[in-house]
Amino acid sequence: MWVTLDFEASGLSLMSYPIEVGYVLPNGDSHSFLIDPSTASGHWHHWDHEAESRIHGISQKTLATEGTSVLAVCQHLNQTLAPFEHVLCDSQWDLFWMGRLYKACYMRPSFTLMEVNQWLKKHSDLDRRDFSREMKALGPAPHRAVEDALQIRRALESLLK
Repeated sequence: MWVTLDFEASGLSLMSYPIEVGYVLPNGDSHSFLIDPSTASGHWHHWDHEAESRIHGISQKTLATEGTSVLAVCQHLNQTLAPFEHVLCDSQWDLFWMGRLYKACYMRPSFTLMEVNQWLKKHSDLDRRDFSREMKALGPAPHRAVEDALQIRRALESLLK
C-alpha cells in the first residue's frame, strides 16, 4: 500500500519553497493544498516569475487568497499519511520542499517520504530508467501537485503490473 505525493514550488533553487502539495491514496482518493507562504516561519520570499509563467501557473496573489496555512497543511498530511508505509515522490526536490514545509511550522512528518528510484531499488528489479520511460509514455507532466502525483501513481502501476 503506497501513496504518491508531489510538490510545486516557488522555483528551483535552495531559496525556493513549497507552494502546493498533492497526494493520491491507494484507493484513488486525492487531495491538494495551495500553501500560503505568509504563514511560514523563516524567510519564504524567493519567487521565480519564470516558474509561475512557464511551469505551474500559480500566482503569489492566489497563494495569499486561497492558500492554506503551513501548520494546517502539515497537520492534515500527518493525520492522513501516517498509516501508510510508503509515501513516494518523483524527485529529491520533493524531499527538500517537504523539509522546508515542516521546518516552517516546527513540526516533523509522521510518515517517511521516499523518492521513487530508492523505493524501486528496494522493492523490485526495476530502476529509474524504467520509471522514466513510463512517465514519458504518459505525456508531459501537468505541473500541478495532485495531477503530477496521479501521473506518478499511473507510471508505477503500469511498471508493477
